[in-house]
Amino acid sequence: MEYKITKLQNDKGLDIDIVNIINSNNYSFSFYTYGGYMSEVCIPTSSNVSETEDVLLGYGNLDDCLEAHGYFNSIIGRVCNRIGNSKFTLNGEEYNLYSNTKPDHLHGGEVGFNKKIWKIADIKKTSESIKVELTYQSKHLEENYPGNLNCKTIYELNNNNEILISFNATSDQDTIVNMTNHNYWNFHGHKDNYKNITEHVVRILSNQICETDEGSIPTGKLLDVVNTKYDLNNSFEINNTFLESGGIDHNYVLKDHYIDKSIASIYSNITGMGVEYSTDQPGIQFYTGNMMKDSYAGKHNRKYGLQYGMCLETQIFPDAINQPNFPSTILKEGEKYNSNTKIKLRNDFK
Repeated sequence: MEYKITKLQNDKGLDIDIVNIINSNNYSFSFYTYGGYMSEVCIPTSSNVSETEDVLLGYGNLDDCLEAHGYFNSIIGRVCNRIGNSKFTLNGEEYNLYSNTKPDHLHGGEVGFNKKIWKIADIKKTSESIKVELTYQSKHLEENYPGNLNCKTIYELNNNNEILISFNATSDQDTIVNMTNHNYWNFHGHKDNYKNITEHVVRILSNQICETDEGSIPTGKLLDVVNTKYDLNNSFEINNTFLESGGIDHNYVLKDHYIDKSIASIYSNITGMGVEYSTDQPGIQFYTGNMMKDSYAGKHNRKYGLQYGMCLETQIFPDAINQPNFPSTILKEGEKYNSNTKIKLRNDFK
């Protein structure tokens, strides 16, 4: 296990580091202290451990990352996903949030956690893993959320080829929190097999999704997925017909969810590379890049486009603060918010 920290040069005077971690099996990932943005995840090929594929979409350079309006591979908070009509009531007081997908609020607002510079607070290295602890304090009424929120994110890579992501937070008054990671995966990689997300195989162990309205805001109802296109309990290979029908952008309800139980997987039918997810969170958003732009200047001189990446976002349900039958996103003063996700990287799905 090894790690390296490099200062990123930029003309805006921002103090940003990039951390690279590599394990004993040549699996690696890198991230910025800016937004916790994961700049690459590299998986070795099954036939040659010294040859790797970068399986994350991403920005071609730091300036593109700083100027981007999207959420590629970043920490999302205070509250990920959508809040209907950009408002909520807590302890009898109404809070109005920034409407960045009018009339609704998305992924923390105008300047969310994905646009903040996090500090490296600690690094723990053993023979089997490296953990990097990042911290950020979100001030009272930042993006109009109540409470001074002390946040901690831990990124870890171990020799089981697992990336572990832990989010923790405490507040000095009641507030709401729901943090996630927003990695855009494409397990065809950036080399010879590069293309959109067709020929990926996905599986999610869930029997229900959150019903949403035309603005993707939950109605409060849970829909059974059996005999619908949302039923991914059996492995499904993504094809053009599926993508042309709009793909999927829904929260899946996880019944059995704990950190050592695999609840979702995606892999490339071409490279055999992919991931298995496990989490202690009650939901996972599956998004097939349906709202991506037609063109991005990506890494490795590649151009990304519509439906070139997929996201699995472990979370409490969207708009939970406005849906009384959903698990709660309320964090009480003096209590601790915890969210843990394990992403097992594999090159042997085929």
